[in-house]
Amino acid sequence: MNRFLIPTMLGLLLAGVALPAVAQNFPNLPLRNPHQLPDGYISVQSGISLSYSVPDGSNEEQQEKALKSFYKIAASSCSTLLDTIAEACEISAMSSNTSASNFDGRGQRLSVNGQVTMSVKLKLSTTSAK
Repeated sequence: MNRFLIPTMLGLLLAGVALPAVAQNFPNLPLRNPHQLPDGYISVQSGISLSYSVPDGSNEEQQEKALKSFYKIAASSCSTLLDTIAEACEISAMSSNTSASNFDGRGQRLSVNGQVTMSVKLKLSTTSAK
């Protein structure tokens, strides 16, 4: 009897723990349903990857420097679009990851990878299609 009771109770316990996650309304989660763009705007996403060598003992300083560089590049992304193809631009989302590695044996390297998502209104084309 205990042979069947313990697995049954364990199964019910696991199902009870998973129930709140299953009961969520997934389409209303922010990552599944991003905010609606205004008319005439498109979403532009840009990936940024940076890599730095890390001298011994300065991991935290180098990480702060790398993150600042990432955010400066991300902040200038709208300026680049405004100089080229955009009439209006606003950063709507941003994510970043940092990691340290020593794959090749030549010392520790710090990597910063991230995405910048912008809401962009394109400039009207000055040339007509032929």
